[in-house]
Amino acid sequence: MIHHVLATLARRAEDRPISPITDEATAAAAFVSQQRYVLGCMFAPLIFDILLLGVFLMQVYTYFTYQKNDRWITKAVVLTVLFINLCFSGYHTYFIQWLFVENFGLWAPFFNTKRLAWGPFIDSLNSFVVQVFMSYRAYRLLNRQIWIPIVVTALCLTSIGATLSVLIIFSNLNSLIDAYRVKIPELLWLTSVMCADLIITISIIYGLSKSKTGWAHTDKTIGKLVRMTIEGQVPPFLIALIFMVEFINTPDNLLGATLQNLQCKFYAVGMMYSINARVSFQRDINDARSHNGQVFAMNSRPNPTQIQVAVETETYVNGPYDSSYPDNRKDEDSLSDTEPKVVAYSSQAQLTDPHRT
Repeated sequence: MIHHVLATLARRAEDRPISPITDEATAAAAFVSQQRYVLGCMFAPLIFDILLLGVFLMQVYTYFTYQKNDRWITKAVVLTVLFINLCFSGYHTYFIQWLFVENFGLWAPFFNTKRLAWGPFIDSLNSFVVQVFMSYRAYRLLNRQIWIPIVVTALCLTSIGATLSVLIIFSNLNSLIDAYRVKIPELLWLTSVMCADLIITISIIYGLSKSKTGWAHTDKTIGKLVRMTIEGQVPPFLIALIFMVEFINTPDNLLGATLQNLQCKFYAVGMMYSINARVSFQRDINDARSHNGQVFAMNSRPNPTQIQVAVETETYVNGPYDSSYPDNRKDEDSLSDTEPKVVAYSSQAQLTDPHRT
């Protein structure tokens, strides 16, 4: 399938001649009215990428600190995503220094497409690992519905093939002016990524909603999981959606590069956010067990915070015991009431005289 797509793209690329390399005078004339915008679109993503990389590294540190006994497959996924994101940050840093350091003051390198094409390919590898891992969680949550990981994996492989075709086509172009030639693989990449995100998000939310039991504590936990699923999955989906709309309208606009460079870290941070949530959930469960024993549906009633038991003891002594009173053991009185030896205020003390009138 991918070979047919590449062949079709190659035939369409031959319909129109490839534009020549954009010289410095042409590039400077093209950017003279929007220099601040162009510089911002290329330099700002590096700032956000480094910032999100720091957040991601702290999440990885938290994971290996509190979940070092986790399954090896989850550890392998975390390490793989960490390696890919470090490679992406290294590539992005190199690309920016190539623009602003090695080619300082020049505008022609902004039209170069050979270095720009590596971003989508690395991003597709990152989204492949993240989305396949999240699809496995949805598969477990929905009673092992095997179609979920199969469809998501197929969509992820499609996105990798599309970005690989973008890399090949961009490597043969001379200028960003011909960016329209990669419109089909770019749209195929973004569409497959968005479809995979939608399937994962809807499946997880549906599975969590079915897990509600009517118990207040369980339903509250499920509500938190639904909110966290939306927080982790929706941001990269929105980035891809905005990128696709922007690319359809203006394929040669550098705003697409800004959105593209943010997508990789959003996937990584969202995945680690959902994995590390187990630590906070376990802490909340332990706190609820130690401080709140009422987990039924009507948990709006105030819980007792302190139980007080008041014990009052009263002792009555009605005169001295008369030892001359005959001992009648046939009576129903206890023997302690007829014993001549009485220890006052002890366990055998004479408290009342039942025969006294």
